[in-house]
Amino acid sequence: MILKNSLLFSYTLAVFVLVFLSSNLLAKETYTTSNSERLNFKYFVSGVPVSGEFYIDKASFTIDFNKEEQSRFYIKIDVKKSTAGFPLATMAMLGSSVLNSEKYPFMEFISTNIAKKGMKYEISGLLNLRGVKKNVTILVINKQDNKKNSKTLNFGVKSSINRYEFGANGYSLLVGKEIKLNSNIKLIKKE
Repeated sequence: MILKNSLLFSYTLAVFVLVFLSSNLLAKETYTTSNSERLNFKYFVSGVPVSGEFYIDKASFTIDFNKEEQSRFYIKIDVKKSTAGFPLATMAMLGSSVLNSEKYPFMEFISTNIAKKGMKYEISGLLNLRGVKKNVTILVINKQDNKKNSKTLNFGVKSSINRYEFGANGYSLLVGKEIKLNSNIKLIKKE
């Protein structure tokens, strides 16, 4: 009788755990970007704003619609395919004194914390640029009423990065230290 009750308890506990875990797993959805997605950025040359584009190589966004603070984001930028607005600036940006794309062909961001503030999210994470890892914060803004099971999600992305903190200090007399990320991004649900 004790064995029967023990087996019944174990079975009930296993069913409960499976139901609990599956409901949490079902709340999470994974999204990525299209193959041609880019992030727009702005920097300043002698005080004049210039725009460029970071080419997204890989992205994964695991979104938990029930507990958004448990969502996770990963973006990998192909530095070599990125542009600084015009050929001479791109050549300088990819060179050894700025992004050093030969030695560091990718930059990566991995989220560590998400805080929701209305329709905005403050995403803190680790940015790996030129082999230097630093904490940065990205502001993500809902561009529509993004809901669970949507095939696409649209967000605005904003951040400011001090390139000197990553050793990308080339052309400092001409180019400002701040890189401003201001872009829209469309996420596509992985099937």
